[in-house]
Amino acid sequence: MKFEKKQVYYVVLAFVLCYAIQAYWSNGASIVGTIYKASFPFLIGAGIAYIVNIVMSLYEMLYTRVIKNRILLKAKRAISMILAYLTFILLISWLFSIVLPDLISSINSLLKIDTTGVANFIKEVSDNKATKELLDYFGNSSDITSTFSEYSQQILNQVLSVLTGLLTSVSTIASTVLTVFVSLVFSIYVLASKEQLGRQFNLLIDTYLGTYAEKVHYVLDILHLRFHGFFVGQTLEAMILGSLTAAGMFLFSFPYAATIGILVAFTALIPVIGAYIGATIGFILIATQSVSQAFLFLVYLVVLQQFEGNIIYPRVVGGSIGLPGMWVLMAITIGGALWGILGMLVAVPLAASLYQIIKDNVAKRQQANLDN
Repeated sequence: MKFEKKQVYYVVLAFVLCYAIQAYWSNGASIVGTIYKASFPFLIGAGIAYIVNIVMSLYEMLYTRVIKNRILLKAKRAISMILAYLTFILLISWLFSIVLPDLISSINSLLKIDTTGVANFIKEVSDNKATKELLDYFGNSSDITSTFSEYSQQILNQVLSVLTGLLTSVSTIASTVLTVFVSLVFSIYVLASKEQLGRQFNLLIDTYLGTYAEKVHYVLDILHLRFHGFFVGQTLEAMILGSLTAAGMFLFSFPYAATIGILVAFTALIPVIGAYIGATIGFILIATQSVSQAFLFLVYLVVLQQFEGNIIYPRVVGGSIGLPGMWVLMAITIGGALWGILGMLVAVPLAASLYQIIKDNVAKRQQANLDN
């Protein structure tokens, strides 16, 4: 078997790269981790820009139809961008104003303790003859006092641990606020000059990738198609499911109807398992008021999900995801393990894009085999 110089070069290069990765893995992983942490706000900002751009493009289209003055048309981007961000801010504020009071009320219900009943129970146990004999068997009062002292010290340590955790939480909150601020500012810059950035990015691809440029553009088009279809279709489907949930709960006089409808809508953004997460939260909230109503709510939501999944979902979302249920579940599991809730949302369109690329490639190869 004859080897060409180019093949030998690639084999040697592969061995060198493998050795370098093995020898400097810890340093390389540390550098990559530092770069990722530094670029994380900008990645989030790019994601925010992508989502806000969907709404902004809608405002720009409406603005162009309504406004015909040339001078006012120059302000189309700025006005549409402001309206898009205001839409998200007002929506989030409205949702919190509905959800938070009910959540606080339900938490208070869970924390309520009948102190009279507890006191009577303790008194009965203390006065019980068998209890006294049991205490005498295990130790005298000094041992009990020592035990209580030990438990008191443990409780004090736990309180100090909680206070330390609170200080850490304050630092984490400050870091999160800074990340959100940087992300929002970056997203504004991206949206303000998205056409210019798009041209520059395409120019770099065409200049440096040569024959691979067409394939890269194809992959990017698939990614855009799947992400855009997922966010639009899944959001619309989640809004419909949340509205139907709230309407039915109002009709059957379930408590926390608006709050649970909103929670179901938000969790339904995660395909397959999202609605079940919303159902679990709703069950817990209603159970603080009535356990029987909580079980009736589960029955209602299961029936509603069957109707929504078989009738509404195929018509609203359709083939925007284009990914079989088994692969959706796998993508959600892996994405959630890697990046939490954000990973669940991003993993589905990513997996759908990969699935479409492989599907197209298989079809292309099969057609080539038939032609030959």
